[in-house]
Amino acid sequence: MTHLRRFALACTLAAVPACGPLLEGSDTASDTGSDSASDSASDSAEGSTTTPIPLSCVYGEEVYDEGEEFETPDGCVSYRCEDGGLTVLADERFSVAGELALATQADVDAQVCLSVVEGSLTITGDAADLGPLAQLTRVGGTLTITGSEAVSLNGLQALGEIGGSIVISDNAVLTTLAFQVYMSVFGDVTIQNNDSLASLAGAEFIGQCSVCASVVPSRDITGPRDPDAEPAPGGDEGGADEPGGGTFYGAILIADNDVLVDIQALSNLWYAWSHVRFRNNAALTSLVGLPLLEVQGDLEITNHAAMSTIDAEAFAAGIDVWGVTMLCGNLDGLACP
Repeated sequence: MTHLRRFALACTLAAVPACGPLLEGSDTASDTGSDSASDSASDSAEGSTTTPIPLSCVYGEEVYDEGEEFETPDGCVSYRCEDGGLTVLADERFSVAGELALATQADVDAQVCLSVVEGSLTITGDAADLGPLAQLTRVGGTLTITGSEAVSLNGLQALGEIGGSIVISDNAVLTTLAFQVYMSVFGDVTIQNNDSLASLAGAEFIGQCSVCASVVPSRDITGPRDPDAEPAPGGDEGGADEPGGGTFYGAILIADNDVLVDIQALSNLWYAWSHVRFRNNAALTSLVGLPLLEVQGDLEITNHAAMSTIDAEAFAAGIDVWGVTMLCGNLDGLACP
């Protein structure tokens, strides 16, 4: 289908060098005293014209000249560069009104140009290459990637909004998450039983809601919680003395990931408005780098064979926890009941 939309993408100007005549009152003109030099400068000034600077457009890492047409590598959208901006000539992207299950690589391959799934999206089975989903920008329900053969989630970088939760579980060969930093997620996040996942890099969206951080803690952390108190709204109420950082509203479960050692992706998470649970991540030695100040649900740090109980207790001691704090089963500590 053809559209006449314009995209406000970056534009560049090709620099054109220009040389002007010597000014009549300059030292060089005085020293020469030559009528011919003066006449030449005058003729040059009178005959000079302004050369139009050609416009160009930038898409990704490519630069396109004015009037040039091109299409995205997947063939979903074609553009023309006009007046330094991009005009859509044809758009083959499509939406799915309900839920969508992709159980095979062939199912994924058939979704080239998929832009929106209004319901939930489930990826499983022998789906390994998620590149064909590069046009996907929104999932209205829950995104579930479970029991798949995906090594990487590359292909989901355009995903900007998930209306429900994210579940990434039981993916035996998954090594790389790949979500954009400012993706909006309106539900919980579960990252569980991914045996090859050593790092949470690619999950930086957890804690990137910075406009709802830098707030006064939701209650007086020196006294008991008022059971009728409402959470503080996001904004700038905290003032200059309040720490920066971000907020996440859903529950967070990081569990049973046998080789997970790097949680630096969570380094901007200061306020959790629901439960935070770290459970049975065998290689995880520390939660240093996670700057949590407040958890408005339960905090759980349990069954980490390589994490010192003393370190786990010290980490939890610096957090205002509204719910129950559970610390057990960690190195040199008491077993969980």
